[in-house]
Amino acid sequence: MDKRMKRYIVVTAIIFAITCVATVVFVYNVSHLSVGTVEIIKTILNLIFLLIAVAIIVYFVICGILIMKRGIHNIKKCDDEIFRKIDQYKKCWGEDKHYYIKQIQIINLYYEEGGKVDELVKNKEIERLYARADFLLIQNSLFDNLTTCFCSLVISVIASFVCQMMECESVLLMFIWMVVILLSFFGIILSRYVEKGQAGSYRYYIDEYERGLLLQKITDLEKKLTITGDDEQILETKQIVINELIRIRQKKKLKKQKEKLETDIKQVGKLDLCIGDYNTCYIQKIYINGAVGCLVYDREKGKENNYMGGLNLINQEYSILYQILNKYELISYCENESRS
Repeated sequence: MDKRMKRYIVVTAIIFAITCVATVVFVYNVSHLSVGTVEIIKTILNLIFLLIAVAIIVYFVICGILIMKRGIHNIKKCDDEIFRKIDQYKKCWGEDKHYYIKQIQIINLYYEEGGKVDELVKNKEIERLYARADFLLIQNSLFDNLTTCFCSLVISVIASFVCQMMECESVLLMFIWMVVILLSFFGIILSRYVEKGQAGSYRYYIDEYERGLLLQKITDLEKKLTITGDDEQILETKQIVINELIRIRQKKKLKKQKEKLETDIKQVGKLDLCIGDYNTCYIQKIYINGAVGCLVYDREKGKENNYMGGLNLINQEYSILYQILNKYELISYCENESRS
């Protein structure tokens, strides 16, 4: 929900509250007013309530339109620059073998070893790969979903006609209705197969082919995303920090404070704190608002500051984590110094 819609709701709610208060005051003082004044005030209040009702209806209509617009956009667009270049070749005037060959060729180019999709795998951008896989799944299932919904709707209508037909006393009319209903039923069922493929298109096979290649890339990446036992406590520390920041945000009242905390929460979530090989590292136990966590220091350089503070941390990622912890006074090196 954008800011304009929020303001719209707030303004409508304020007008409604003021009108309710005015109505209560009017009811308690109606005996002190003249008949003409009472009628005028009633008319004004009724108009205001009518406008509020219209405003609410308009709000839901706008929400419905925005939902449909967003849904149609998500069905038609992938919103990813790399995959958008694949989809641009889907436009054509009539599908033939040349169209399908062109699609397969461009897919093979992007999914080849060392291709553009492998760049996403290399950068561990698994969210973009998941988004594409979901988009292709929607593309393939859309036709069947729409067909199923349409058939269900028509069958429901036919069922209502059957119920009405049972009340009909004329045998001839009942027979005619029965024939019409049966023909309509089988017509709806068989309309799915009037054209071969999906409404005469075999493009869903292209999407299935790409999705198969994509799922293989995703599987290969998922197998590479492993951690060590030491990495586990690092991830636990990261989650503790996120939980504490969320707790602090929930207590804040001002919008700017909440936005700053949201930015810090997202930044912590993006930090790559797993080192893998900790031979040159020193894992220092810390307390995050009483919960046990850890920071990783350079084993040799960290001796200068006794593995405490923001100096000589193993990398920039840990420096950012320390700054955020220190900013909200969450970090302590002694258990009895933990804060609530």
